[in-house]
Amino acid sequence: MSSTADRILRRMAELGLKHKDLVSTTGASKGAVSHWLSGLNTPSGERLLTLARLLKTTPDWILTGVQVPEKSNADIAQMEVGIYQDGDPVPDGYVAIDYYDDVFVSAGNGYLNLEKPSNNKMLFPVDLIRECNVEPSTTKVIHVRGESMFPKLKDGQAISIDMSARTIYDGEIYAFQVGDDTKIKYLFNWNEQGKGGFKAVSANSDKNQFPDEYYPPSRIESEGVSILGQYWWKQVVKRIRR
Repeated sequence: MSSTADRILRRMAELGLKHKDLVSTTGASKGAVSHWLSGLNTPSGERLLTLARLLKTTPDWILTGVQVPEKSNADIAQMEVGIYQDGDPVPDGYVAIDYYDDVFVSAGNGYLNLEKPSNNKMLFPVDLIRECNVEPSTTKVIHVRGESMFPKLKDGQAISIDMSARTIYDGEIYAFQVGDDTKIKYLFNWNEQGKGGFKAVSANSDKNQFPDEYYPPSRIESEGVSILGQYWWKQVVKRIRR
């Protein structure tokens, strides 16, 4: 059975990467990277996330060897039955989640208005909701706008957030509000300027266009920053080849 170090080395060989590439991209020291490659230590937190992007894989695969597959079209058919109007009967075994076709989150110029329940609903299997530990009454389906979270989340893609899940766990994706802008990013606790701050990181590797954002407690208070909810689901489609 391969180890974390074995998997990192394998992907490095496949992609033609060197020790120095891991150091420069992740920001880890030469010694830390050497420990990853020798099996003395494993990457974690933001560096694990950055390493996964560099190796073009997932953090789960690096740590466990298990690759979480994207949902197939057949899975989508089971997960999303259709858009129902409020008051329509909900089939047994499904739960209706508020669906907003005009609400977007983005790297900027986003907006969010979820104060009122939506007349449109998307149906999800009850078993899936339970498996993902989601609270249906506080869960919303909205859309992504922009390229900041590409390739994890794509422009126009439907996603769902649970607005009852607002505690930041490092490396999870959250929607959050900054003034009039609604954003979606990987969040990490960041307390260098006071407890309660966080850092927001885009999935897009272009740091010039999508730099890391830092939110100390003072900025959170002055700009009215608030966590809206944690991401848990995305719609996945595939173009038919003809």
